[in-house]
Amino acid sequence: MKTEQAKPKIYVAPSANRKNGIPNRYFRILKEELIPFFDVLEADNAPCLMQGLALIRNSLRADVCLLSFVETIPFHKLGFIQYLMAILSLAIMKLRKCVVMFVFHNPRPHQGENWMTRSLIRKQLAISEAVISHSKECASLAREMLSASGKDASSVHYVCHPLYYTSEVAEVEKNDEILIWGNILPYKGVLEFVSSDAVRDAGLKVRIVGQCKDADLDLHILQALSIPSATSFIYENRLPDFPELSRLIPASRWVLFPYLPGSISSSGVLMDTISMGGNPIGPAVGAFLDLEEEGMCAVYHSEQEMVGLLKSNGNTMSDRRKAFMERNSWHSFADFISNLYHHAR
Repeated sequence: MKTEQAKPKIYVAPSANRKNGIPNRYFRILKEELIPFFDVLEADNAPCLMQGLALIRNSLRADVCLLSFVETIPFHKLGFIQYLMAILSLAIMKLRKCVVMFVFHNPRPHQGENWMTRSLIRKQLAISEAVISHSKECASLAREMLSASGKDASSVHYVCHPLYYTSEVAEVEKNDEILIWGNILPYKGVLEFVSSDAVRDAGLKVRIVGQCKDADLDLHILQALSIPSATSFIYENRLPDFPELSRLIPASRWVLFPYLPGSISSSGVLMDTISMGGNPIGPAVGAFLDLEEEGMCAVYHSEQEMVGLLKSNGNTMSDRRKAFMERNSWHSFADFISNLYHHAR
């Protein structure tokens, strides 16, 4: 009688933290989709004391480590100590011959970069059997870095960011609003957008619905909006739920991402917008440019071009949406990771 072979143990970093739990839904959903293929460590998402400690603990027991945002650890509390913990954990993974996969989300952390962040990116690239990026731009950067260090760049894989939903979206009549949604952070360019003379003179209707926890940023946005302009703005500093977004997104003419260049490469908010039937528009960088090639996103190369697009009617993408989502589902991404693991073994 054959006994069922034990599944390999996988650790998906980052762990849940004490303050906010899982940083975003990407990791919660990814863990759920990996369960058919792996024994998922920390599947219950119990909060950890420090990310550095979680890395060390799981490096001692995992067969495969799927690493995201390890390079942001220097910005956590006791950053240098946690940096040393991360370095130790990467050394343990290499010593134990774990299969390491590095999900290279952004060219540099949103918080900035320093010698510790650059060191962690280089070390993850050096020990990884596979490097996964959700934008061709970031994948090219990873290949350049590997080639420059004399390492094989064939381990780098571009995989479109998986989508959260696969259900059909009812056709709704478009209004003339431009929607900006999601957490409002400096790199997302909301302040620069509402302060732009070209935008303010364009006579648009803009609705901004998103949580801004940065009091200074919120104040500067409010100050910019207090100046009369031809464009009308509605600004709501709050976190909208998905039932509300499922109404706002498909009804808006455009869903705008005025992101600043530099740290952004892929975007889960962009994928949510597509899955809920929205017409996204963003800068011609990273995943925005990739999805423009697939006919799922419009891009701009300048402020003038952005304003011109926002004045135009939004494109309908419903005919391409279903096939795109089926091709880039969460299940297909988990299956891809499983295949990478078995190939590495």
